[in-house]
Amino acid sequence: MASFGCEDIIWDLTDLFESEQDPRIQAVMDTVLNEAANFEKTYKSRLRSLSVEDLNQAFKQSEALLTPLYKLSQYAGLRNAIDTHDEAIKTLVAHIDDVESTVANHLVFFDLELSSFDKGYLDSLLQESVIKNYAYTLLRSHKTAQYNLNESEEKIINLKDVTGSQGYKKLYSELTASFSFRMELDGKDQVLTGPEIRNLRLHKDQSVRQKAMALFFDEYKKNEITITHIFNYILKDFNTERRLRGYQLPIHVRNISNDLSDHTIDILHDVTTQSNKLVQRYYRLKKELLHLNTMTLADIYAPFPNVDEHFSYSEAQNLVLDGFYEFDSEFGDIAKAMFDQNRIHAPVLKHKRGGAFCSGSTPDCYPYVMLNYLGKPRDVSTMAHELGHAIHDVLASKQTLTNYHPILPLAETASVFSEMLVTDVLKKRLTDKQSKIVMLSEKLEDIFATSHRQNMFSEFEKTSHLTVSDKLLSSQQLCSIYKDHLELMFGDSVNITSEYHWEWATIPHFLDYPFYVYAYNFGNLLVFALYQLYLEQGDAFVPDLKKLLAAGSFASPLDITQSIGIDIESEAFWQKSIVYIEDMLNELETVLRS
Repeated sequence: MASFGCEDIIWDLTDLFESEQDPRIQAVMDTVLNEAANFEKTYKSRLRSLSVEDLNQAFKQSEALLTPLYKLSQYAGLRNAIDTHDEAIKTLVAHIDDVESTVANHLVFFDLELSSFDKGYLDSLLQESVIKNYAYTLLRSHKTAQYNLNESEEKIINLKDVTGSQGYKKLYSELTASFSFRMELDGKDQVLTGPEIRNLRLHKDQSVRQKAMALFFDEYKKNEITITHIFNYILKDFNTERRLRGYQLPIHVRNISNDLSDHTIDILHDVTTQSNKLVQRYYRLKKELLHLNTMTLADIYAPFPNVDEHFSYSEAQNLVLDGFYEFDSEFGDIAKAMFDQNRIHAPVLKHKRGGAFCSGSTPDCYPYVMLNYLGKPRDVSTMAHELGHAIHDVLASKQTLTNYHPILPLAETASVFSEMLVTDVLKKRLTDKQSKIVMLSEKLEDIFATSHRQNMFSEFEKTSHLTVSDKLLSSQQLCSIYKDHLELMFGDSVNITSEYHWEWATIPHFLDYPFYVYAYNFGNLLVFALYQLYLEQGDAFVPDLKKLLAAGSFASPLDITQSIGIDIESEAFWQKSIVYIEDMLNELETVLRS
């Protein structure tokens, strides 16, 4: 397949380590293990008796010892992502996992003792300015104390996860990365990777789209015994621990981790599900536009007739930078540094992990971005999205390690906002009716993929987790549950063919990060509201957004959003975002009639 000028876009990881033979790797592991043991020896059973200055120093010491370990873990993860079959890297990853587990066990006392502070003592601590940087951490520790186990039990969980659930997750990742797909394409017999065959959903020929997706899902079906076993036991492990800790429902684990009320997340799910009618309305319209007798799920991303737009990597880079610089010079400068410093890995490679991500480990190190760039307009959006994450990380680098990584519900804010900036650049450059139709259609499809599709995933998780809590599920039962949720989202607007019942088996987030996916919807709808503010306020809005991003996880999502005038606990707020989507659909219909 064409590389679109990105074959040499390879990241330079020497900011982290020279290679897997770098002697600093073993030195970091030895030092961190020693420092973690000393930290436990120094502070265990003493936190309550420390002066506020010494408690502040303890926090700083924990950050100092974890920083090199985070960088090492990042390095190994990035190397593994571009070659999941490299045995030396897999060995290194396993070694680091063991070190991280040991370090976590040395430090497990820290949060347990913080969470045991009584309210009176905690209130007095929070009056001290010297501890201000860690105030939110102290508050969260107190708030989640009821879900802690005792120290020995927490250590057992850390140790058993290495060979238990983490082992299953690695098995799934390596197994699915090994999949290859043989298909005749353009008159040639080709062997495709997962990202390449999924990219054929964008092929102009319906038969190619449908054959490609049937082949893709069939590979997972062929491995149904292994994948179903992995799925069942990861979910079983999650729910066993969830019950031991006292969480009422599986999704409560994520809600509490996200510091969001169940009420807020229930509203998010309900409002999105109720708006599935917009998804169905759009795909009925697209079926007409494509002149299809039958529209299947393999066709929902089909290109429009006479439109086969591709962007070289350099064209995409320029579009993204233009969008960022038009918004704010610092946004542009950060993204430009990502290109200039070779912090992006773009080509599609055999054994490379699919998808895209941004990886930020510590405040003192610029992040890295992995892409699988194939030249489609959506690849331009993906580039903007991941660089948005990088901008978020860099703006939050003023925080210390404890508060550096944005709390999950706000983690998609900069990424989705960045996509919208680039969409606006493209929209301004369009002059003909057909291009406007395509632009609006693709944006709606991206919205439905990021909001309604992720909402559907989350609803599937709620059902499957509750069922697995009581019994193991067969692959056919999982397919049946998934089919029900597909039908709820799409109604009769598309034909849901049987191979799509296996889509659940292809979503790694279900295994790696249960209930993570609703954060995509949360972030998407949140950004629509923020973008409306930007359109209303213009340049005056820019400092507010940068303030939100720079906060990292210094405060709760509720406090951070309220600081710029948004009420995420109001149903009316979320409904405004749905209205934004409906307005875009109305705009598309208006252009079609013009």
